[in-house]
Amino acid sequence: MADSPPSTGRDLKSWLAALFEKNGGAISFERFMAEALYHPDFGYYTHHIRTVGGSRGDFATSATLSELLGEAIAEWIERETAALALKKPVHLVEIGGGEGSLMKAVLSALDARTGFWRRNRFRFHLVEISPRLRERQRETLRPWRRRIRWHDTIEEALAETAGEALIYSNELVDAFPAIALRHEGSGKWSELFVEFHPERGLRETFRPLTESRPDLDRDHFSVFAKTDWPVGQRVELHASFRDWQRAWMAGLKRGASLVIDYGANEPAEIYDRRLEGTLRAFFRHQRLTGAGIYRMFGKQDLTADVCFQDLARWGAAAGWEATLDQTQSEFLCKFAGPACAAAAETDRSAAFLLEPDGAGEAFRVLGLRRRLAGSGE
Repeated sequence: MADSPPSTGRDLKSWLAALFEKNGGAISFERFMAEALYHPDFGYYTHHIRTVGGSRGDFATSATLSELLGEAIAEWIERETAALALKKPVHLVEIGGGEGSLMKAVLSALDARTGFWRRNRFRFHLVEISPRLRERQRETLRPWRRRIRWHDTIEEALAETAGEALIYSNELVDAFPAIALRHEGSGKWSELFVEFHPERGLRETFRPLTESRPDLDRDHFSVFAKTDWPVGQRVELHASFRDWQRAWMAGLKRGASLVIDYGANEPAEIYDRRLEGTLRAFFRHQRLTGAGIYRMFGKQDLTADVCFQDLARWGAAAGWEATLDQTQSEFLCKFAGPACAAAAETDRSAAFLLEPDGAGEAFRVLGLRRRLAGSGE
């Protein structure tokens, strides 16, 4: 990362001191989150994460709780393959696959539908930057290992697809470093920065947004359209996800994308009764907020809720049309069908994914589709 001192031979405290000194004593929270999650030696995902789900993980996902999500995604894959008339083999790309539970469920569901003689109609790709999670994925997916290609980046994966692919992810967007802001009143905003003191540790400070990011295009973020935020309201912007997505979306000629994450459609829904914003950390299934997000640098997950209205707008700007935008519960009932109803009665984990006051509403699903320009389809 830019302006990041080498870590070879340094302990964490010494490296942090050098990092902040090189950057004038403070870095943006977005930069702090990027280092805490992805630094090659001290980052959570690149070095410290053990696994996802179970008693050994720091958090669970819908995929680690039930195979129902995999069943629904398999149906989505079948429908999009038909709707787009994709050429065989159809390339399926999962981004950020955790410990492999979701791809396992998708593979199992597709295999059950197609039979052995038609299994080669799909090519499977897994994009994963975490060495530890990649190891876990190889263990989980051992029976299918000859059918899966692992990649460090989505560009690397898409280079093998001839411009056609179906892409899906679960709890990916929230792991992108977020810009954190505070409303100061009268439409003025300040950006959260982090300072480091060798004796006192990390602490927050704020700088006027007009000074810290004078070139930020506010039209890209729905949060700025709302004008009656209370003074002190904190919000988060997933600008890094937008930049990442924009870099590869234009290169895919035909395909579809499915994004599953926690959040809401509009900023007002996300921050209702959340003056402090949605930044939090997870450590061994414990949810930490406030000062807790700074206590274990690189040893805990950091995350923030996702604004799906922004995701849809960013996709449209890249030439993709929204095909679905619904709650996880609605998505599961629509695409998992009878399996959804049966699981809700017999499987407590599956029932949790459907709860209207729980995961069923807290998670949303956005489907985007891109056709060949001028194809007339």
